Parts: sequence; C-alpha cells; structure tokens
Amino acid sequence: MTRTETIKLFTVFTAAYPRFDTFRNADALKPVIELWTEMLTDVPYPVVEAAAKKLILESPYPPTISDVRKQVVDITTEPTDRIDGATAWGEVSKAIREYGWYNPDEAMQSMSPRAARVARMIGWKEICTCEQPGVIRGQFIKMFDAYSGREKQDALLPEKLQSTIRQIGANRRELKEGSDEDST
Repeated sequence: MTRTETIKLFTVFTAAYPRFDTFRNADALKPVIELWTEMLTDVPYPVVEAAAKKLILESPYPPTISDVRKQVVDITTEPTDRIDGATAWGEVSKAIREYGWYNPDEAMQSMSPRAARVARMIGWKEICTCEQPGVIRGQFIKMFDAYSGREKQDALLPEKLQSTIRQIGANRRELKEGSDEDST
C-alpha cells in the first residue's frame, strides 16, 4: 500500500466513522499516514480496502492497524487453514480408518496441510497405535491450536518486520555464543 492509498483509506474511514477526525490537524496527520503506510506496505490496496469495508460493517469503532492486519489475514487465509483443532482431529481420525499406520503418505495427503504437519510432528505411527485415543486426541488438538496461533501471529507481521526480528534473534544467539566462549 502506498502513501496515496493510505490517504484514500483514511477518507473511507472518515466517511464511515464521523468521529474519525484524523484530518483535522494536518501536522499530526503526517506521522500517522507514514506509520499506516509502513505497517501495510506489504499488502495490496484492494485487500486492505476489502478488510476495511469488512471492519466497517462489523464494528462501530474506527479500526487500528492491528485490526486491519488481522482482517487481512482472515480474508486471505485459505479455507482449509481456517479449521480448528477438533475439525483437524476429525481429518486425522478419518485418515486412520482409511489408511492406517502402514500408509502414512496417503494418510498425510488426505488431510489439510496444517493437520498433516502436526500429525508428522507427533508421529503418524504413534497416533495410530496409541492405546489411549483420548490422550493423543487432546495432545493433537492442543498442538494444532498452538501451531495455528503461531502461524497466524507470524502472518500478522509485515515481511520486513519478520526479517528484522529474525536478524535480531540471530544476532542475539551470536552474542550469547560469544559470551559463553568468553566465560570458559
């Protein structure tokens, strides 16, 4: 999204929310526009516009950058990635019945990508041969929901910010490894 598109978005918000008085003070507006542009620069304007319209229909309050990004993630997420842990467990149960532990490749292909990833993390044979299905079901659902939440959080961040965070993490590890070597 560009600066011009951000101004266009603010015009929409001003029309939808009479109390959205961002345009009253032009000096205060410049940093606001710059921040919104930076935080939404990785999202095409038509997607932001759709997210904004959805927010306008759902909330009587002007949205924040966070609200817009959450809505962008929501409307751009594939339907197969919108399932919850219990629904994913249903996919796993069906795959167990149809393929058993001896056909793991076919079983994984029959599930949504995230359900298959979590099943691989736990171990397909372990899932199929567990003597306490209620325990493995609970563990799967908990892992699935945690993994989904982490993916959703990552999707909220602009790629540039994700890259910066990864770099900070790498630098921190290097500093820690260096200080561990110094202490020996």
